[in-house]
Amino acid sequence: MRRRFLVTEENSRLARWLRLMGYDTAVACTQVLSALYRRAYNEGRVVVTRNRLVRASCLFRVIHLRSQALDDQLRQLLRELPLTLEEARTFTRCDLCNVALEPAGHDAVKARVPPYVFRTQRAFHACPSCRRIYWAATHCDRIQRRFARLRSRAHG
Repeated sequence: MRRRFLVTEENSRLARWLRLMGYDTAVACTQVLSALYRRAYNEGRVVVTRNRLVRASCLFRVIHLRSQALDDQLRQLLRELPLTLEEARTFTRCDLCNVALEPAGHDAVKARVPPYVFRTQRAFHACPSCRRIYWAATHCDRIQRRFARLRSRAHG
């Protein structure tokens, strides 16, 4: 079974990167800890936080991040859980909504993407929630290289 995360709001950037990795990652506030705990338990999520007031439980796992730096946080999760960075799983969730992306037909996106993108790209995906359109632009290569560096340094 694939891990699911509940990342506290001070780590929303980390949540976005976990989604890029293909992990179901929700963001929650810590103002009412009982609501956070209930959600983690009910949804089977691992809580990821820098907030020391969030306590571990026998009902769900809590990971306390040691760093504010994104790469350090990702490496910590790769070591402690362990997570996998499978290329087939990357870019399968909306990095904003956390919803699984769906294939979108080339003609269906014509009015929703820049003309150059429409001419040069063949594969598109759409978020069924926010309707954002995704395609394999050059930033995907940079993200994959970052993931490769994280993989190689996670256990070193």
